[in-house]
Amino acid sequence: MNLMRTVWVLAAVVTVGVSSLPPVLGALDPSGVLVLYNADSPDGAEITSYYSQVHPGVKTLGLSGLGLSEEISADEYLAAVRPQVLSALSPAIDVIVTTKGMPLRINMGSHVDPGSYTDPQGVNRQVFNWSRYSSLESELTRIDTIGTWQQMGDQTWYWPDHPTDNPYFNRQSAFDRDAFDGMRLTARLDGFTAEDVKASIDRAQNAFRGGPNWFVVDDDTNAAGAGADKMEALVSNVLEPLQVQHTSNDTDTFVTSAPGPVVGYVSHGVHGGGKTAPDGYLIEQDHSAALQFKPADGAVFHTWESYNAYSFTEGGNRGGQALVAEWIQRGGTVGTGHVEEPGASPFNVTNEDAMFEMLLDGYTWAEAAWSATPQLSYVNTIVGDPLMVLRELLPGDANKDGFVGLADLSSLGANWGATGEPGDEMWSRGDFNGDGLVGLSDLSTLGARWGDFTQDYNGANVSLGEFDHDSALAAVTAPVPEPSTTVLAAAGLFVATLATRRRSRWAR
Repeated sequence: MNLMRTVWVLAAVVTVGVSSLPPVLGALDPSGVLVLYNADSPDGAEITSYYSQVHPGVKTLGLSGLGLSEEISADEYLAAVRPQVLSALSPAIDVIVTTKGMPLRINMGSHVDPGSYTDPQGVNRQVFNWSRYSSLESELTRIDTIGTWQQMGDQTWYWPDHPTDNPYFNRQSAFDRDAFDGMRLTARLDGFTAEDVKASIDRAQNAFRGGPNWFVVDDDTNAAGAGADKMEALVSNVLEPLQVQHTSNDTDTFVTSAPGPVVGYVSHGVHGGGKTAPDGYLIEQDHSAALQFKPADGAVFHTWESYNAYSFTEGGNRGGQALVAEWIQRGGTVGTGHVEEPGASPFNVTNEDAMFEMLLDGYTWAEAAWSATPQLSYVNTIVGDPLMVLRELLPGDANKDGFVGLADLSSLGANWGATGEPGDEMWSRGDFNGDGLVGLSDLSTLGARWGDFTQDYNGANVSLGEFDHDSALAAVTAPVPEPSTTVLAAAGLFVATLATRRRSRWAR
C-alpha cells in the first residue's frame, strides 16, 4: 500500500467526535397517506404501485366511473369522486394523493352565482367572491366538510370559521389533522408520462439542501403581479439568514443560469416585465433565452403564472405559460401550480417565502406547500411526493449517505486533483467548496466535519472502539496517485486535526 493510502486509513481510525444535526420536523409518514388512482388509467395504476414500493405502508384506492378527462363538473365530483373517497377515509389519513388519470380541474358548469345560500350548518351566506373552478387536490383538503356545489364555489374564505379558509395557513408547525379543524393535506403525482412521474418520485428520495445546490429567485419589479409576490421576502427573510446559496435578480434580465444545480426556482415566467420569457422556456434548450441550469434532485418549481398546472398533457400549455409537467420532464421534482386563473394576490397564490422557510426547516413538501397557501377549495394544486424532505447535505459527505467518514475520505483520495464543472458529480468526487477542483480546502472541510451525521443516518454511531481496523483497511481499494510533499503534509495535518477533536458522549 502506498503512503497516501496509509494516510487515508490512519485518518479513518483516529478517535473522532460525533455530532447530530437538527431532526426532520415534518409529522407525515406513509401510514397516513391514501393514494387515489383512476381504475381506467394504466398510468395511474402503475404510478400508485411504484409509489407504494417506495413508501411501504401507504393505502391505495382505485376509483371507477370517472372517465379520463382532465376536467369534470361539480356534480360529477360530488356524485362520483367524493363518495368513493369518503368510504375509504379514516381519522388516520392525513394526506390524500392523486395520480395521473385522475380529474384535474372541477368546473361549476351551468351553476350560477346564487347571491346567497344556506350552508349545511344552517348559516345563510352572501357570496361576494364566486369561483367557477377548483382543483381536485384543493377540494380534497376539505372533503369531510364541503359537500355542495355552493360551498365549492364560495370563496368568502376570509369570514371566520369559513370552510374554504385554510386553518393551517402560516402555522409553521407540524401538521395535525385534529388541531387544524379536520382538514387534510393533498398532493398530485403527475407528469407527461408515468416514467416522468416515477423518476420524480425517485428524485424526491434523494433531495438535499446545501452542498452544490442553489436557489434561483428571478423577480422583476415590472412584472404583472410584482406587487403581490413574496420573492423579496424569500431572499431577505429566508435565504440570506439561513446562508443558502442563491442568485437573485429584480431587473428585466431573464435569469437562465446558476453556479450549480438548482434546488429551488421562483420567477414570474412569461410575465417577467420587459424580460418576458419565451414560450417553452422550461423545455427549449437550443436558444439563449431558455433555462440552461440543471435541476438538482428535489428541485422545486414555483412561478407566478396563472395556468402552470392547466394540463399534464404534453403541449397543453395555455397562453404560452410554462407547465409543472415540463419542469418534471426536464429533471425537476415537485412544484406548485394553478389549474385555472387564481388572480395575482398573496391571498390567492402560494406564498413562496413561507413555503421555502418550512421546507428548509425540515418539514415535508405537503406541509410546506399547504401551510403557505391561504385558501382551500380553489385552483391551487401541489405536485410531487408529499413526503419529500430537503435533508441537509453535510460538507464532506461525498456519497450523501448522511455520514462523513471513511467512504467520503476514500472518494476524495481517489479523485485527488480532479477538475470539472461544479455540481453533483464533482461533489461526489470530493469537491466540497464548489471551485471545480478536489484539493486541500476540500480535505480541510472533510476533516472539520469528520464523524458528523444527519438525524436519519441509518448506520451505527461511530467511535474508535467500533471501528474494525482490518475492514477499514480493506475498504480503501480505489487507486490513489502518488502524493506530492504538499499533499502528504496536508493529510498529516488532517490526521492531527482529527486526533485533537473532543470525544463525544458516544466515544469510548
